[in-house]
Amino acid sequence: MGDVAIISDIHANLEALDAVLADIDARPEIDAIYCLGDLVGYGPDPARVIDRVRKRTDFILMGNHDQAVTTQPLGFSQMAAAAVRWHRQELEPGLLAGPGARARWAFIQALPQQRRVHLDLFVHASPRDRLTEYILPGEITRNPGKIDEILALVDSHCFVGHTHMPGVFLAGPRFLSPAEMDHEYVFKPGEKAVINVSSVGQPRDRDPRACYATLTEAGVTWHRVEYDVEITVAKIKSIPQLDDRCGLRLLEGK
Repeated sequence: MGDVAIISDIHANLEALDAVLADIDARPEIDAIYCLGDLVGYGPDPARVIDRVRKRTDFILMGNHDQAVTTQPLGFSQMAAAAVRWHRQELEPGLLAGPGARARWAFIQALPQQRRVHLDLFVHASPRDRLTEYILPGEITRNPGKIDEILALVDSHCFVGHTHMPGVFLAGPRFLSPAEMDHEYVFKPGEKAVINVSSVGQPRDRDPRACYATLTEAGVTWHRVEYDVEITVAKIKSIPQLDDRCGLRLLEGK
């Protein structure tokens, strides 16, 4: 099997998604794309992002924003909830909706919450709570028992997104950022890891470039991709239902 690209947390940011897909296309060694969810939320292009990801990926998981858009945005910030409600208006098919809109809506509703490939587990948030649990670097010191409990549920490697913060959680517990590893985590025999692939459409590590990861038999590499963020920001500002902060935060990667 060739390399696998893993994308997550696109959040209706079409410009970032297209830039990442172009970067993936430029790497002939990649022959599969996995998506860990949150196609929608925050951004200006929910339908186009869903259609693009459906066409290009080998599997797609449900994220908490994907679930919220078909149910209710419970526990969301005011800014995030407003975006979810607008996305629902854009996506939920009405009486006169065509088959494409109905198929898109049914697709989002039916997304699975996990996928296993050999010993590797793929989820949106955590192996303990697949949609909503945050695994944050600060918990290494604040709540070290939590990391050990999560790793106990992992057979080998678990790939997540959700926090938009790239890095690796290991026993100890320890957290390694991509910068500490020269952007590459090399697998070690018997070492369990929870690996966050970061976010395509809304990175939060103070780097505004889109982020994704590639998986090989040897390990994981993170890639940063430039895109025209000003276009996305302008689109968001033009949509009254979206808070301008959904766009402005993209400029600073937070």
